[in-house]
Amino acid sequence: MKRLLVILFPLLFAACTLIDDDLSVCGEELLVNYQLQLRTELSMQLRTELYAETDTMVRQALEGWLSPVFTDKAKDIDLHFFSAGEDVIRHRIQDVINANQTSYTINLPKEDYMHLGLANIADNHQLSFLGREHSRTMELALPNKAMLESMNTGVFTARLPMSVDDKSAQFDVFLYMVNAAVALVIDTTECDSLVAMRGTLNDGACGFFVRDSVFDFSRVCAYQLVNVPIEHPAGAPASKRSRVQAEETIQPKVACLATVGMPTRDGMAWTLTFNSVLTNNRVTTTTLTVPDALQAGTLRVLRLRMTGNGGLEMIDDTKEVGVIVTLDWKNGGEHDIDLDD
Repeated sequence: MKRLLVILFPLLFAACTLIDDDLSVCGEELLVNYQLQLRTELSMQLRTELYAETDTMVRQALEGWLSPVFTDKAKDIDLHFFSAGEDVIRHRIQDVINANQTSYTINLPKEDYMHLGLANIADNHQLSFLGREHSRTMELALPNKAMLESMNTGVFTARLPMSVDDKSAQFDVFLYMVNAAVALVIDTTECDSLVAMRGTLNDGACGFFVRDSVFDFSRVCAYQLVNVPIEHPAGAPASKRSRVQAEETIQPKVACLATVGMPTRDGMAWTLTFNSVLTNNRVTTTTLTVPDALQAGTLRVLRLRMTGNGGLEMIDDTKEVGVIVTLDWKNGGEHDIDLDD
């Protein structure tokens, strides 16, 4: 019997020093709770900013287009527990939850950890998940392209230093959205000659360092504005030179372009570039300069009016957005442009 104990004791000690996906034989049992925190309540913001009866159609269209992004539910989650000292992964959980919150009971040896979590990464066709072997290298990175498509998911991350000891029992982890959105709501009623529209959100970050919770601005990214289809009421005019005809108010013809990208740099202005393509190969470019940063987890809605020459002007002057309009009008047949409606 004594000989058996002598043999078993070293084996038991070795089992508690090896790190494996199954840590039930040693360490502390912990309950870890996860919840997504959504900074922007989409429906409420759109009802506040697009409140008029004539805004109903564009509000519904924009809410339908953005609801897969501004959701407080995670489809997939990817959870990493790194040793704080050696910065090597000790435990990992990948799961599909389709919920706002979930909990896991895990066993971890007594040690200090850096816990990093991500949600809604698997289906995002823009972001690459890099450096996942160590907490200090874990990054969400964007392709090095001149123009990026709008992101299709709201991406959430979390960081939590953890100290596991005899008193540890429960940890609460909150995941926050790292990308953001912009929408241009444009009354095009006064521009009879409008053929097509296109635009970009400029100055977005090119990545996000998860452990430090900071954005990468080593280069800046531009995102293509997407035309959000709007169901206009039957009989609404395509365009009118005036909003009033025969003492009757004309229903505005409203267009909406939007995109989802990375935030801009804190404390710095950022720009949107908008091109109105008119008949006879005329192009009008409007550069909008927004003074305050586009922050993670937010939606920025800009309401604009298109003038007869295709330039944009702000409807709400209180937002202090700078507007520069440039005309590039040439004789027919002299302007060759690739149109993206």
